[in-house]
Amino acid sequence: MSKLLFSILYVARMAISNTFSLFKTSIELARTVEAQLSPILIAALNQLAADNEKFGKEINKLQKSGLTDDLILLDKERDNLHAEIKRVVNSYLKSSEANKKTAAKQLQLFLTPYLDAAMLPLNTETDILVELLAKYNAGTDLKGAAQVLDIVGLFTALGEKNTAFYTLYQDRLTEHSGQGKASGSSLKPAVVASYVQFCTALEQAANLTPNPEIITLFNKMDDLRKKYHLLEGGGKDTPPVVPPVV
Repeated sequence: MSKLLFSILYVARMAISNTFSLFKTSIELARTVEAQLSPILIAALNQLAADNEKFGKEINKLQKSGLTDDLILLDKERDNLHAEIKRVVNSYLKSSEANKKTAAKQLQLFLTPYLDAAMLPLNTETDILVELLAKYNAGTDLKGAAQVLDIVGLFTALGEKNTAFYTLYQDRLTEHSGQGKASGSSLKPAVVASYVQFCTALEQAANLTPNPEIITLFNKMDDLRKKYHLLEGGGKDTPPVVPPVV
């Protein structure tokens, strides 16, 4: 029997809000099977939860910025554009025009990994849309399909709104830093260490003292790590590079 190992994930390279979201979801997954965890695992889980709560409180201080209302509006606008693209694509899946039906199927397949983007934390959504738009702009076939369905303008507008959101988000970070408030980065090493400790304990339990609940938790957390691996930056706490809107 092969040894279970978590997929590689460089948490230190992830943006602060993405890191918090990963830890929060991991804690929630573990709480659902807490009764089946060993005392060591529960202790590691409680330490992670305590550190992540402190981490989240510092991050939430950003919500006091005067720029928050504008960010909320931009987020709503990009969510609406994303939803409209999906609506149009779905409406042509049963089209009697073969070229439009084919184009819709192609775009539906492309959009499937990004369907829940609007449900993710704001900064995570930004990263996901950056990836979506980069692949779209690099794919002549995708642009061609969008042209067939007459939604090129929607993709362009989505890129513009996402870039505007990213820029304003960075302005808010700068404003917050200028006021001398903690951004959460000072607390990140401690919570990262707690997450690594919990993952190590769970990995050992999955190999040495497995039960169905622990194996299921391991697999769910590993799937989560694979998802967040796509959001790693190029270095510690570096923001994603937003490509120009095409």
